Amino acid sequence: MFGKLIHKIKSQFEPRLATVEPLGETFEVASDQTLLQGALAAGLAFPHHCTVGTCGNCKCRLTRGDVRSLIDASLTLTPAELADGYILACQCLLKSEVSVDVELNDDSEASVPAKCMGTIVATEHLTHDIMKVSAEIDRPMTFRAGQFADIGLPGFARHRSYSFANAPVDGGTRQLEFMVRNVSGGEYTQWLFAQDRRGERFELHGPQGSFWLRPADVPILCVAGGSGMAPLLSILEDCLNKNIERPVAFFFGARQTHDLYCLQQLESIRQQWASEFRFIPVLSEEPEPSAWTGARGMVTQFLDRDYAGFDIDASHAYLCGPPPMIDAALARLQSCGLGTKHIHYDKFLDSRQLEVSKNGVT
Repeated sequence: MFGKLIHKIKSQFEPRLATVEPLGETFEVASDQTLLQGALAAGLAFPHHCTVGTCGNCKCRLTRGDVRSLIDASLTLTPAELADGYILACQCLLKSEVSVDVELNDDSEASVPAKCMGTIVATEHLTHDIMKVSAEIDRPMTFRAGQFADIGLPGFARHRSYSFANAPVDGGTRQLEFMVRNVSGGEYTQWLFAQDRRGERFELHGPQGSFWLRPADVPILCVAGGSGMAPLLSILEDCLNKNIERPVAFFFGARQTHDLYCLQQLESIRQQWASEFRFIPVLSEEPEPSAWTGARGMVTQFLDRDYAGFDIDASHAYLCGPPPMIDAALARLQSCGLGTKHIHYDKFLDSRQLEVSKNGVT
């Protein structure tokens, strides 16, 4: 009996096996390693970013075995995702051998994240609180449309993440564009909006993230708010370059007409699109006595066939913007019958929200 107890204690500290499907790759995970740490140590291109359970990039579906989560995953994953067996690889220790279903990063179109230096070459105010920042980096970078980079400024202790707003170029590009929202109390944005920052140098680490267009012959549903427009413009411009012919419905949530931007760029995309392309701006706080004749309310109220032009459950959805909008859109799309596997999202957390998430404060 004593021997069985010793064996049980020893087994708790032995490495366990994890298998990644559909690749079928199996690797060991030490007892003090998270699933993500074990996968990266084995050389797998497992999607991830923050490593503290807030971004959701490392989510995967547990199909066999048992894990112990280090945090309350419901702070990041939706109830539907939890019900489907999704876990956060960066926050899970293995209690047994496991199998997980995850789409590993494919570096055929995007380079492995690396550091380089860049210079701000131009800025343009798109709205009262959205600025387009054009930069030139010291060496060409390849990335997938929809990805982002971590930006570091001299004198600031922490990096911030910003999505590429321009389409990638074969062979890489040194010209990058970002869209930055002015966040009250945000160190980076207060610095950026304070004065002309042309000529300022910065450090860039990228590309990052697993938010990109999945190949399929189904309609594309886009939902964005604020600076969440950036990665979707990158994806749509890239689709034009690649002659992708899929119906698109792009829902954009804003407060008032002065919060709408890139309308000419979107109209140009619509005119060149080979299939049907719908852009549906929705204003939540536009005064009644105004010339606005478009949709009013919350953008998620309009996610249906009448506005999209196709069945929601037969599409792939790409969501970008603030967490409340993303959460509401996820619930709406799932109620329309769209499976979580076909919903891809990128929550734009500002520095204050990141601190709240990391500290576990609600």
